[in-house]
Amino acid sequence: MKRTKRTPKVRIHIVSLGCAKNLVDTEVMAGVFAVGRFSLVADPAQANVYLINTCSFIHDAREEGEDEIGQALRWKKKKKGRRVVVAGCLPQRSPEEVHERFPDVDLLLGLDDVPRAAEMIESCLEGNVAETTITGAPATFLYDHDSPRLLLTPTSFAYVKIAEGCDHRCTFCAIPAIRGPQRSRDIDSVRIECERLVDSGIREINLIAQDTTRYGADRTDGATITELLKTCDQIPGTYWLRLLYTHPRYVTEDLLATMAQAEHILPYIDIPLQHINDTMLQRMGRRVSNEETIRLMEAIRSTCPGITIRTTFLVGFPGETDAMHRELMAFVESFRFDRLGVFTYSPEPGTPALNLDLPPVPQETADARREELLELQQGISQAHNDVLLGETLDVLIDERVGPGEFLGRTKADAPDIDNCVHVSGPEGCLELGLVPVKITGTDPYDLYGDVIVT
Repeated sequence: MKRTKRTPKVRIHIVSLGCAKNLVDTEVMAGVFAVGRFSLVADPAQANVYLINTCSFIHDAREEGEDEIGQALRWKKKKKGRRVVVAGCLPQRSPEEVHERFPDVDLLLGLDDVPRAAEMIESCLEGNVAETTITGAPATFLYDHDSPRLLLTPTSFAYVKIAEGCDHRCTFCAIPAIRGPQRSRDIDSVRIECERLVDSGIREINLIAQDTTRYGADRTDGATITELLKTCDQIPGTYWLRLLYTHPRYVTEDLLATMAQAEHILPYIDIPLQHINDTMLQRMGRRVSNEETIRLMEAIRSTCPGITIRTTFLVGFPGETDAMHRELMAFVESFRFDRLGVFTYSPEPGTPALNLDLPPVPQETADARREELLELQQGISQAHNDVLLGETLDVLIDERVGPGEFLGRTKADAPDIDNCVHVSGPEGCLELGLVPVKITGTDPYDLYGDVIVT
């Protein structure tokens, strides 16, 4: 009897860089691999393919990607037959530059190559030239509920991308040129994916897009973010819904009322404001004013009492003066945000900000402004956390870090970007998911507590 030769498995090590939106792309590729002859390995030494899904949003992200590519190429040299694949925003944005800087990279995958990543890598392994879709044009791909997907997050939470691309033209941002115009999924497609996640045991679903508040604006069926939230909120089960990446121009009274009245939507909103000075907002292309921003912040807190507000600011934008920065500091001090992040301006090729006839802010000054703002927020965060001492909070356990020791989050904390709760409790906490925790200690960015055993 003739023995059939088995096709060897492709062992692939994946590194996903950047934001949660990029992670979803990685998970879709991993799903494509899982239905093929690929096996995912955590140890690169066991792999014959090293895939890096890159981010190209700002200089630091590109630098991180380039460092990872360098590490992968060193890995490649250690054993014959290994392949390095670079995917995501970096090759989508500048494939020629990646080729020039890293000629030993075997394959570049653009954003539209995500659904055919497996066949392209197999072709590459066989010594063929895999034809990529990278053309210099913005991407068009958008996954749906039928796309294979392998979750790479902890078993407690998942991200659901409800739209891709962006129609905004913020002068500092290259995302529209990389990821293309906004394209929103069908409401039923999102609902089906969320139902499957809840049925599989996921306790928190994070709805994401470049701008979730503009969801449906590109569609002709009347879909809106409010209707999507209402639909997803009706899914039976015990779970949290969290809305990330909103835009201040499109947060409406209807949206806030829907969030306040829903059963599963968390009292949490992520709303990057970027600045508060009118001149800066105008130069950044944010299309909101100081007065509109303050009015919106007051409306959010009055409509949704107890809501957690996360924001992000951008310092060091061309022409930003000390007076403008002091105005931003005063706003943060008076409003006392629950969660706050700060970036320094990164000059991005192809963005309108490069053409502004304005004096650049020295990097040392921008870095100092960032640190000053973060130091201010550190004191605010400590005060917010101190109020929780002695309180019992529902905590979603994400991981076990030691015997009887776990990491989790409250409703006020999105994965990866917000506070953690360091939890002491019985060994079954991870399986329980949501547990009551009495807060016994605080620092500016974390809480500490013990599980209340009933």
